[in-house]
Amino acid sequence: MKKNHKWLVLTLILIGIAILSLYILDKKKTEHSKTISIVSIVKIDPITQLEDGFKKQILESEFAQKDSIKITYDNAQGDASLQNQIVDKIIRQKPDLVYVLGTPLAQALQKRDSSLVIVQGTVTDPIAAGLANSWENPGKNYAATTDLPPIALQINLIRDLIPNVQSLGVIYNTGEVNSVAVIKRIREYIVQNNLNIKLEERPISNTSELATITQSLKNKVQAIYIPPDNTVHAGLKVVCKIANNNKTPVFATVESSIEDGALVALSLDFFKLGQQSADIALLILEKKKKAGEIPIVPNENPNIYINGSILKMLNLDLNTITKYKNVEVK
Repeated sequence: MKKNHKWLVLTLILIGIAILSLYILDKKKTEHSKTISIVSIVKIDPITQLEDGFKKQILESEFAQKDSIKITYDNAQGDASLQNQIVDKIIRQKPDLVYVLGTPLAQALQKRDSSLVIVQGTVTDPIAAGLANSWENPGKNYAATTDLPPIALQINLIRDLIPNVQSLGVIYNTGEVNSVAVIKRIREYIVQNNLNIKLEERPISNTSELATITQSLKNKVQAIYIPPDNTVHAGLKVVCKIANNNKTPVFATVESSIEDGALVALSLDFFKLGQQSADIALLILEKKKKAGEIPIVPNENPNIYINGSILKMLNLDLNTITKYKNVEVK
């Protein structure tokens, strides 16, 4: 009886040790696991490239080899009500970091829960959007890469390719702070440099308005400029088709716009930007830096993509831009 009692006690001790070991291992695993939420406002090519670059860099990092990383994805599909649902979901889940693609989403998340750590991919103007205190010290649990286009380069490129430009059409969603900020900078640049260019602004609220808005620019402008605007880029094929039928060249800020029919894209490498955002996220997750301490650095050397067939159709001379670097005819 005593022998059986000893075996029972020993068995219970061993079971207790096993349970304790599993608890410790599970706790250790939990402590060394991180959750990242990737949320986007709409599904367009640049956003897909940003997501792919970010995910690849994160999952291939040394950090991912030693820590468990769970990545979730949500896309608002340009729907305001769905956007609100996603924000509610993120706030409930409390991920370790949110990679945001779309300024309205970043604003909503930051406003609703300032404790969330946000890394935004390609913000255009974080100061105007109220997301950051400054480019050098963002603060607010916020870090970002930027797709702010170099305005001087963009306007000069338009003037060199279209020497007779006196009226420039601009189509943008007034609900996107990033677009509004770029248009504001263009206005200021034109005034500061005494340029004889009139802006024909065409604000929209959704893609269904693009056909009518683009047609309204016929015979009124010599070129159309599209800022980094998610709404317009979602329907850019419509804009380019109508503009090209009207012999009006379109200048955009995304490489894929060349396939949509734009004449020129002053574009960043969005896959690379996604990787750079991942590097920022890793600095934060590894607790090497706080989000608000990481400067937001503009890119001053984008690639210039030219649509060869549209160039020929419009009978434009490529020799007028030989002074520019990183030019590629597609």
